Parts: sequence; structure tokens; C-alpha cells
Amino acid sequence: MIFESFKGVIALDIDGTITDQAHTIHHEVVSYLKELYEEGWKFVFITGRSYQWGFRVLTHLPFPYTFAFQNGALILEMPSLKILSKKYLKNVILSQMEEICQEENTGFTIYSGWEYQDVCFYNPKHFSAELSDYIRGRYLKLDEKWFSIDNYNDIPLTEFLSLKCFASNPKAAFSLSHRIENEMGLHAPVNRDPYNQAYYVIQATHPEANKGEALKTFIQGNSNKGPVIAAGDDLNDLSMLRLADIKVVMDDAPDQLKKTADIIAPTASKNGIIEGLERALRIIDERKLSND
Repeated sequence: MIFESFKGVIALDIDGTITDQAHTIHHEVVSYLKELYEEGWKFVFITGRSYQWGFRVLTHLPFPYTFAFQNGALILEMPSLKILSKKYLKNVILSQMEEICQEENTGFTIYSGWEYQDVCFYNPKHFSAELSDYIRGRYLKLDEKWFSIDNYNDIPLTEFLSLKCFASNPKAAFSLSHRIENEMGLHAPVNRDPYNQAYYVIQATHPEANKGEALKTFIQGNSNKGPVIAAGDDLNDLSMLRLADIKVVMDDAPDQLKKTADIIAPTASKNGIIEGLERALRIIDERKLSND
């Protein structure tokens, strides 16, 4: 279906926003998003997930959309798989990352990226027994391909999409995030792990690979003049929400995120994105009436 004019943009996070499941999305949410697409709304899904993991959810959507994954490090037009933006990291940064992580008594994982089938590399010697058990359960559950290496210089890549660290307490997570951002100049927000909410993920990407930049790239590429609605549930959504005309935040989001919200929506477990977007559309209609 091709529209001569579009109503605007809807930018959505995946985990905890449109679904609370690892590999699927509720049929009521799919039906509602399809209705909005047919009414003239363009969709961009901006997630911290890798391509493979994120697409397992988005493959259920029966309409075209844009897919920005690993916090916008790579942006694809779907279903054509046309690359709209690419911001990878060079492997020269690995020695500094290794130094920081060793000082913080942990390790990190290299996420190669879409072009390399999302293969991951890690040194198991750098992780505690607890984290080793956790990450093994995680990559098996998410069906990720992890390869152990003894030396990060041995990876067969000159560039990659992101680095991930994992922590079991917030103090360690925010310490890692702070050091990576301040000493390496990367974007490294802290998120609760959707696989296991008792753990935290710190995903480091190119400094211009964040959800706000991804949304900005999408808007500029589509010459959008309509309103922008954005919805999210965690701290990596903050830069995306700041660009939106209507900010929808899920009820179980951190307080820092809720303070930015125009709308607090029910949780993803209750398909709350439907109510959140319905309320956002009513606000837009009310604003139009007041401006007429």
C-alpha cells in the first residue's frame, strides 16, 4: 500500500514496549499497528537487540517498516534490507576496552553485526563463574552464536557493531557505563536485561549510534512534516523520546524515564502500547482542533 501523504512517524522500542516476550508479539498489538500503518503512519523500530533477535519479533508484522538495531548502529529498510545508516566500531579500541573491563573485574563480548550473521566473540577467562553461567544460559536461550577466543586480536574482523558487558548489580553496571563513555567516548547506556531482569546490560556503540540519532536519521530520510510519537521503557530510549512530539513511557520504566513522559502506558504484559498510542493520537487530534 502506497500513500500520497503520511500522517507522521511512530518510533517504538521492542523489549518491554511492544512485547514482553523474547521471540513473539501479541496478535492484538500486530493488528493495531497494522491499522495505524494503513491510516498513514510510518514505523521505525529502534532496539538494543541484535538483528537476529529483534527480527524474530518484527517478522510477525505484515507491513513495511524501518529497523534500527543495537541502538541504531545499523538501520535497515524492511523488507528490502537496504542499509540506510551504518556506524560500526574499529577493532583498534579492543585493547582499551579490555583494560577497563579487567580493572572492573569483568569481561566483554563483541557483537559482530548483521553482515556477519551476528556472530559474537568473548574470552571466557575474563568472566566470573556467576556471570559465565548467566551468559551461557543467555546465549543458548536467545540462540546467539558465541565463540570463545584467547586473544581479542585474533578475531577475523576489522570492524563490528557493538560491545556488551553484563553485571548483576547496578553499581557495577553504571561504573562500567561511566568509564566506557568518559574514557572511550562511546555510547554505553545501562539497561535491565530483558532475558533476565536481575541482570544489567551495558551496550557500547559508536558515539553517534544511539536511539535519538537513529530517529533523527529516519525523520530526515523521509522528509517527515507530521508529528512524531515515540514509546520506550528503559534508559537507552531517552534520546529517542527527547525528539518526539508525544512521549509514551511504559509503567514499569525507570523513574528518570517516566519524568519525561506525556503518557504513562500500561506494561507490555498488558499490551499497553495500544492504550499508549491511542492516547497519543487523541492528544494530536486535540492539538489540531485547538490550532484550527
